Amino acid sequence: MEMRHEQANHEHGEHDGREEYGTRQKPLRPGRGAGHKHHWHPGHGEPGADGVWEFEGVLGLVCGLVMSVGRGRTARLVAELAGVGPGDRVVDVGSGPGRFLREAAERGAGAVGVEPSGQMRRVAGWRTPGSLRDRVRVVDGAAERLPLEDGAATVVSAVASFHHWADPEAGLAEAYRVLRPGGRLLIAERMARPRGWLRGHALTWEQGQQLAAQVERAGFAEVTAGRHELRRARILAVQARRPAGPRRAVG
Repeated sequence: MEMRHEQANHEHGEHDGREEYGTRQKPLRPGRGAGHKHHWHPGHGEPGADGVWEFEGVLGLVCGLVMSVGRGRTARLVAELAGVGPGDRVVDVGSGPGRFLREAAERGAGAVGVEPSGQMRRVAGWRTPGSLRDRVRVVDGAAERLPLEDGAATVVSAVASFHHWADPEAGLAEAYRVLRPGGRLLIAERMARPRGWLRGHALTWEQGQQLAAQVERAGFAEVTAGRHELRRARILAVQARRPAGPRRAVG
């Protein structure tokens, strides 16, 4: 599988993956936009209290069940890119029906999904087998308001959810906060052609480069953007680490 990337390197620390998750409720930050528009299409539910368009009602349940089937290749790719394994503490932002949570748990990690849609949380619970339930949980929240303690995670992921973030700048700040020093960030989206019909639910390569620059401005190190071919889909993955030292935002 070929990967083409651009990379910026900084010093980073290590993690031992042994600490447990804590929870904390944080107020939603006011939206700042950061040049990224939130997309909504008819049939995708009603706006939630946090300003996040949720998949609710009967259509939300149907969407959750459909989304819970397949996608194993994408989940495995993301897990491999992030290096998920035993001892990791994974936080998946916008976890939907929980496919990546289950993949992380199967690899020996503890996994928490942060998902604003009640229907998606229900489907994730139904789809998680009993053998994994001690390593998987899903909580109510959004990218801009992660209900977790500082440094709770070794990996923060967003798999096909970044395009729903109402405030990318605030979401990246939250990802930085909940990662321990040396922790890994991975944002994966389906790649769209500039004039393709999936533009609202995917990122072009140019947008991926813009996202990588935004991640670096948020203080992350070792930022890369890569393209990956998966049979019928092309995946764009932006990866980074939280540095070991004090936060250094790039102007």
